[in-house]
Amino acid sequence: MPVDPLIAPLLAAVNARQEQVPVHVPVDVPVDVAERRKAMDAGKADGGAYAEFVEDEPAVAEIWEEKIPGPDITVRVYRPAPSTPGAMVLYHGGGWWMGSPDDSDRRARAIAGRAGVTVVNVDYRLAPEFPFPTPAEDAYEALAWTVAQADRLGFDPARVAVGGESAGGNLAAAVCLLARERGGPAPVLQVLEIPALDLTLGSPSVKSYGQGYVLSEAELRWCVRNYLGDHDPADPIASPLHAPDLTGLPPALILTAECDPIAGDGRRYADRLGAAGVPVTFREFAGHVHGSHTLTALLPSAREWRAAVVDAVVSEVTHA
Repeated sequence: MPVDPLIAPLLAAVNARQEQVPVHVPVDVPVDVAERRKAMDAGKADGGAYAEFVEDEPAVAEIWEEKIPGPDITVRVYRPAPSTPGAMVLYHGGGWWMGSPDDSDRRARAIAGRAGVTVVNVDYRLAPEFPFPTPAEDAYEALAWTVAQADRLGFDPARVAVGGESAGGNLAAAVCLLARERGGPAPVLQVLEIPALDLTLGSPSVKSYGQGYVLSEAELRWCVRNYLGDHDPADPIASPLHAPDLTGLPPALILTAECDPIAGDGRRYADRLGAAGVPVTFREFAGHVHGSHTLTALLPSAREWRAAVVDAVVSEVTHA
């Protein structure tokens, strides 16, 4: 189906803005990533095209930041009460090269405030300064740290989920594979929202929606090049879809946007998880584009999306 009529004017504004000040670049064009981050951050400071269409989330009793000893990783902790049933480790999006916990702040507040769990929002190191596998290793280290801090932070260490959006969904899936391989702390749930799971860009949706739908094929290729350099994109920790064996992974909630070049990644991963005997709930939201699931003040379907995330956390973490 076409883009949701409520999204269409915003998409037109995004496309017009990209024509005036290009934010997507060909993969072979040298770019000063630091300068590009500044430009993108300036756009966020202006509010961006989506800002007025995002609901505020419930107040959370305590929010603070800590440093994980060793690697240079900061986490932002959201605690709705001194004691909670469990926790969720959250990874922001941004193509592995940009972003911060600010970008997943509303999702963190929604999960903490609505599901009643502690949320640890991770400021992992970014490519290309810290290319693969550093972001994935940081993501895993944050999970291990969270479980180790459970007594101090006031939750059950056996009831910890992971999740993320876009590149963050990629990292959440990679963390589950690393935990299984290493015998590390096993998440009870993986929440993968608009996840990039095949960095070979082999999903047909890359071509179907690779131009004019917020996230372009050219941008995807540039992000992958920044993240991986010359590393094999089929490495399972980079591309969980290419893992030869998915048995024994945590239950998954996978949510995708129909008009998104990486929509096919989530659909294919859900199929493979199900075939491997992993409990999986998959939903593709008709008419959505990359990132429009955040438009909770505009779209009833975005509120349904948020409710699906919260309900999964309640089911697998709070009521586990």
